[in-house]
Amino acid sequence: MSPDFCYQINEVQKGKGVYDISAIHLASRLSFFLWSTIPDAPLLDAVESGKLATKDGLLTQTQRMLMHPHVENFAREFFGQWLRYRDYLEKDTINAEAFAGYDEDLRQAIFEEPVKLLTHLIQHDRPITELLTSDVTYVNDVLARHYGGVIDKQYKQAFSKPVGYGNPLNKWRMVSGISEDGRQGLMSMAIVLTKNSKGERTSPVKRGFWIAHHLLGQHFPPPPADVPELPESEKDASGSIRTLMAEHTTNPKCAMCHKHFDHLGLVLEHFDPVGRVRTHDLAGRSIDNIVTTDEGETLDSTSSMVDFLLKHRRDDFIETFCRKFLGYALGRSVILSDEPLLDEMKLKLSQNDYRFSVLFKTVIQSPQFLKQRGKDFVATK
Repeated sequence: MSPDFCYQINEVQKGKGVYDISAIHLASRLSFFLWSTIPDAPLLDAVESGKLATKDGLLTQTQRMLMHPHVENFAREFFGQWLRYRDYLEKDTINAEAFAGYDEDLRQAIFEEPVKLLTHLIQHDRPITELLTSDVTYVNDVLARHYGGVIDKQYKQAFSKPVGYGNPLNKWRMVSGISEDGRQGLMSMAIVLTKNSKGERTSPVKRGFWIAHHLLGQHFPPPPADVPELPESEKDASGSIRTLMAEHTTNPKCAMCHKHFDHLGLVLEHFDPVGRVRTHDLAGRSIDNIVTTDEGETLDSTSSMVDFLLKHRRDDFIETFCRKFLGYALGRSVILSDEPLLDEMKLKLSQNDYRFSVLFKTVIQSPQFLKQRGKDFVATK
């Protein structure tokens, strides 16, 4: 089988300089970036007419493609890879037998929820900070029942009137006011909470690490090989997960890393291993999710943690988002020569209410996206 059939291959020009990529190469690059698939007819027409080679033509095609249903592929692939839940369906560590209703239909709905919300944020040009702050989400009937509360009530009300043929409860619908149920943004989605749980228990360590490392870009050394494993079930633990984690603060070797993220994961203890709101763990112990930060602030809910992160760690979140976004767009690791572009992305975001469209426009018009180094490229000072 030819590699051309399996991989996206674009021929590199000979020479030592930096060259404009061809129009068809640009169409391919744009399409795989935004849609994870080959160019469609309108994009190829723009290549043929020469419009794609112009600034207006490129921006017009980009806007058209962002409003197309295929942009769900970007939402699924970019965010799934960055935030480490793309493999959720293949690598689910939850013991399904311990949680009634945790079946394949629910797992598929859990996987699709962030895709629906992120597509909404992109197509409505919302601020990227709404990844953290959004008070809306998308659910179908299975996921609405799983979440319960305001979400389930609002979903059912939407279909309370008589309908024609078909079952409307199979449809996805946006619901708002989810903060009334203690939810807000990606951090309270079942896919994040479940992906960062184990067996029959939550994992504040994994949840907190996910926030500190993947959302905020902090790096930590791997844990020692002799770290003892906690029980697989909350029912088998001698105390609450919080109690069992006490050594993380008393042992200096543990504390040097865990002090940066354990408290963030503990705030999410009011969600069970499969992302449902709870007041007690599986052993019947009351949940204690109140923490005090080094800044002296008390966190006791998703909303209080979101407020804390935006107040003290906004720049870290924006920096991490931009780096991951640029790396995905270019299909390679971000390197030192990309730093000016990263600075431009962050500046334009701050000047434009952090809107999604700013990132797309800035990157697709950058030399990194429009040009390519020759085979014999030689860097100059």
